[in-house]
Amino acid sequence: MKRLLIALFSISSAFAQTPFMQGPYDPSIPTPASVLGYEIGTRYTNLWNLDRYLDRLVAASNRITRVVYGETYEHRPLQLLIISTPEHLARLDEIRAANLKLTDPRTTPSKEAEQLINSLPAIVWLSYGVHGNESSSPEAALLTAYQLCAGTDERTMNILRNTIVLIDPVANPDGRERFVQWITGASGKNPQVHPEAYEQNEPWPNGRTNHYLFDLNRDWSWLTQRETQARIHHYRRWMPHVHVDFHEMRYTSTYFFFPAAVPIHQSLPPEVVKWGKMFGKANAEALNMMGEPYYVGELFDMFYPGFGDSWPTFNGAIGMTYEQAGQSGRAIRRPSGDTLTLRVRARNHFVTGMATLETTANHRRERLRDFYTFWESALNPAGPTKGFIMKEEADPNRAARMVNTLLQQGIEVHQLQSDVQLDAQRFYAQRSRRERFPKGTYFISLQQPHSRLALALLEPKTVASDTFFYDVSVWSLPVAYGLEAYTTSQPLPREAIKLTSVKPVAGGIVGGRASFAYLIPWERNDAAKLVWRLLSGGHTLTYALKPFTIGNRAFRAGTIIALTGSNSPSLHDDIERHARTFGIDLYAANTGLSEHGISLGSDNVRPLKLPSIAVITDAPVRATSYGELWYMFDQEYDIPFTAIRARDLSATVLAKYDVLILPEGGDYRTVFDSTKIAHLKHWVQTGGVLIGLQGGADFLTKNRSGITAALLETDRKDDEKTKEEKEQEKARKEAAKRETLFERQERERLEVLPGAIFKAFIDTTHPIGFGYPREIFVLKDNSTPLVLAEGGLNVGRFSTDSSEVSGYAPKIKASKVADSAFIIDFRSGNGRVVLITETVTFRMFWKGLERLLINSILFLPAPR
Repeated sequence: MKRLLIALFSISSAFAQTPFMQGPYDPSIPTPASVLGYEIGTRYTNLWNLDRYLDRLVAASNRITRVVYGETYEHRPLQLLIISTPEHLARLDEIRAANLKLTDPRTTPSKEAEQLINSLPAIVWLSYGVHGNESSSPEAALLTAYQLCAGTDERTMNILRNTIVLIDPVANPDGRERFVQWITGASGKNPQVHPEAYEQNEPWPNGRTNHYLFDLNRDWSWLTQRETQARIHHYRRWMPHVHVDFHEMRYTSTYFFFPAAVPIHQSLPPEVVKWGKMFGKANAEALNMMGEPYYVGELFDMFYPGFGDSWPTFNGAIGMTYEQAGQSGRAIRRPSGDTLTLRVRARNHFVTGMATLETTANHRRERLRDFYTFWESALNPAGPTKGFIMKEEADPNRAARMVNTLLQQGIEVHQLQSDVQLDAQRFYAQRSRRERFPKGTYFISLQQPHSRLALALLEPKTVASDTFFYDVSVWSLPVAYGLEAYTTSQPLPREAIKLTSVKPVAGGIVGGRASFAYLIPWERNDAAKLVWRLLSGGHTLTYALKPFTIGNRAFRAGTIIALTGSNSPSLHDDIERHARTFGIDLYAANTGLSEHGISLGSDNVRPLKLPSIAVITDAPVRATSYGELWYMFDQEYDIPFTAIRARDLSATVLAKYDVLILPEGGDYRTVFDSTKIAHLKHWVQTGGVLIGLQGGADFLTKNRSGITAALLETDRKDDEKTKEEKEQEKARKEAAKRETLFERQERERLEVLPGAIFKAFIDTTHPIGFGYPREIFVLKDNSTPLVLAEGGLNVGRFSTDSSEVSGYAPKIKASKVADSAFIIDFRSGNGRVVLITETVTFRMFWKGLERLLINSILFLPAPR
């Protein structure tokens, strides 16, 4: 009895008004405070303490089991708590297998499905801490686990009888630990509650992201990160009926829960809104009891498929985001004068989580029935498109990676086993036509259970009912991968087989052992990996500035040449081994005399060098932009580089490197003073290659650093604008004077370019454009366009037709993007300055553009 009273006190003292933590509790189950030595919300719980409590909980309760489903880059475990009645836990494999039957109505008829619906518990997955510094949710996870394992009240028992609860207590352990270690060191005995206090403001890069600084809440559809890959694999073993992703937002806000804001993706069924309202009502009732303010449907939409609410929803669940106001400190003073504490933040997430579980338990059959209906209605989607077609010819391994990304998410993909003719419309073409598709072409039919997710990921143009987007407005995977893709109104051809995985293409040497040279075409991403290994191994390579034909095969500009006479005999074995490793087809040449074009000893053949690379990191760099580069070099290409803080850059440091990259970020002028700018200019003139990406490119313009003559569109003077432009600006200013507050807010909202696909043209005769087609598609965000340069080479420029866009783009922004620069190359002395105005590594799933950066690094440095 004494232990029961202690347990009740340690919980109720912190959560006296909580409508769920009211006991009674099993006294044999340890409370968090009894193990941790402090009450939840008075300190931040690090991973060691979190695991220590969970170990005790698992050992003490027969309602819980724990599995490790993966490992982070920093070798921390990814774990899942499975909580239910002992009877349910004893037959988890049976329940999982039966639930998976509901996801394919082709093999599970409605009568069998109804029997399963009547007998199965609902499965609810609760994800906490995907953003490592949104710190209250893992604390709430411990409270929720305790309540479910120790509570003997009827509400808790009802949840256990009717559901299986899956708790991911820390979805981003690396980011969480980075945050907790910092805040623990920054905090004293008493919280410093003012917003300007050090403990309220994390240093760069903060704990939001994972090891490689990726936002894991935007990676669900792309599976670029180890944590996401492991989570999706395990998620698909369960296919939950409800998924909640717990977050935090600005401390001046309150609490957000579903229903979601618009737009909601057009392919999602109306049940999504119905359940959002149902869960929202339950959350409101729970928070009403505590007098906690909240809001719904104003900010977080259900459109971009890579979120922890939308991706589960595209997989049949009711996926929802719950956002609690928060900040890094244990307490913070808000503008209203009240103080928001970590205790309250954790309590609120606990309360909404329990309300969600109770609602699911009370409506178990209805939720399962709608879950089955979701998959049933997906088998024959409305609309003329019946499938997507993708050719693998340009880069088979890049195509294979995209297909494997689809397969990992359960999307069915078939491959043609013979040549087939189909009526098809190429992405962004004006009309359909009869096309021949060769053996090996991929076909994704929309007559499958996963048609909604397939449509969302593949469609070339998204359709939205609203023009506010919380994230980008378009993301088509075939476009992102730079593949030739089509839509078709025809069903799946008979000449196709269903795939379970796609193995990388096995490369090799065409033509056997070369007596004169090996030729490496430059159209495939992985060719850069092969070339880097050869250069790192001490081999000598050159590249062709112009096309040529040898052995009746045409080779484009950018082809890499490995002369046998300029290399050691080990070249033959090394190049064959690397070709097989990276799936690259090389070609043996037994002569340097071409049939057409330049010969292999031409002055239009230049030597390649192994460049030393530096990347600016820390403020003002955007952490995720640096993370993309870090991941690309480190994990994908295995290219060494040195990360240098901007404030540490000097003439001595610069002299060590051939290439310096300025990633996207804020204003570089805050760290690069006139002395550092002078060092950069001198370094470039002596042969350095300076590459600016987005904000880094902005810094390199005439009015920012003066390093180049490039101009941002906003820096143009009045005498450089057309008469029409001046009249339009004048009319907008006059209209703005008479706007109401609401009209101004709406206009500003509608003028944001959230991220849309624009057509661009590449100079394929320039080294940066080697290996590319003339026409590419670029994801353009709200950044200021760059005016086409007079003093530099406009290697990439956006189409003059501002209507050639996919996604949402306001007319005023689209017109300014039209005929603006995408990439400009400036010569300065012996060096180069390259401005790339948009990201070419967007979330590392935009695979079709990253070679533009690789080309700049490999081809532009001059021999020193």
